[in-house]
Parts: sequence; C-alpha cells; structure tokens
Amino acid sequence: MTMLTRRSLLTSSVAASAVSLLGGSLRAQQSDKSPGAGNDSGPRYCLNTSTIRGQRLSLEEEIDLAAECGYNGIEPWLREIEAYRQSGKSLSDLKKRIADHGLQVESAIGFAQWIVDDEAQRKAGLEQMKHDMDTLQQIGGIRIAAPPVGMHSGDSPEVDLFAAADRYRAVLEIGQEIGVTPQVEAW
Repeated sequence: MTMLTRRSLLTSSVAASAVSLLGGSLRAQQSDKSPGAGNDSGPRYCLNTSTIRGQRLSLEEEIDLAAECGYNGIEPWLREIEAYRQSGKSLSDLKKRIADHGLQVESAIGFAQWIVDDEAQRKAGLEQMKHDMDTLQQIGGIRIAAPPVGMHSGDSPEVDLFAAADRYRAVLEIGQEIGVTPQVEAW
C-alpha cells in the first residue's frame, strides 16, 4: 500500500481541478454560445474592454475579438458606444452585431458623477447616468458600473457614507426605471 503524502495529494488535487475546468471549458465551446441557451449552468466569461484599451481597437473590433476569444459577454466603455453612435451608426445595429456574435453586454463602464457633494454637479451626473443607462439598455446591456467619480473632490478625504448611500439609492431608482442595474464600485 502506497502512503499518500501531502505533495502527492496537492499534485492530484491540482490535476483533478485542471481536468474539471478543461472539461467544462470544452463543453461550453461545444454548446450554443447565445446568452441563456443552456450554457448558464457554468461560469460565463466577460471581456472588460479596459484591459485592451491600449490597442486602440474600434468597438466593432472589440466585439469581434471578444467573440473570437470565446467570451460570453463584453463590458464596453460608454465613451466607445457614444463615439460609435456619433459616427452615424445606429444602436440597433450595434445590438444586432453583439447578438450575432453570441455575446451579452454584461455591463458597461461610465463615469457619471452621481456621488459628488455639489448638488448641481450631482444633478448633472444623475442625468448623465440616466442617459448612459438608456443607451446601454438599447444595446441589450443589463448592468452599468457606478464608480464614485468625484467623491473625493475638495480638500477633505472624508466621506459621509449615509449621503453616499442616499445618492446610490437615487442611481438604483433610475436603474429600476430603465431596467439596468447599477453596480457600485469601491475605489
């Protein structure tokens, strides 16, 4: 009888985990890639396009790349979506391109100043967030990053967490109205 050492146990565990992950990955590649088409039981992978910003790809190229690499979803920047729209292209065409590639817009990255202390800035930030959520909803997006842009404006690094919670609630209410979930980010 062979004695099981800690090293052999760890080696076996790592090997078993790798085989399990590889098997799941292969099953996902063989299944229909469209969102909600039976591949929801395993992990879904989403390309956060900020990881490739230095490549200066167009939004269409980022979508192509995400699909070619086997991602299930994509998280574009709202600036890219706005640039796409301002170039004369339609959001409905963008939505179709994303769906045709078997992708879901899991989230998007925007920088609306919804949390700032200045009431006029915050009001403008909430309007920007509303615009961003509406844009995102038009391309099938379901979530939006809600980073605390401008939270530390001024001289004081202190944050009133109750005010921040109230401000986030306002963002949540907009999201509920539009059908896009804002995800607060802690920086």
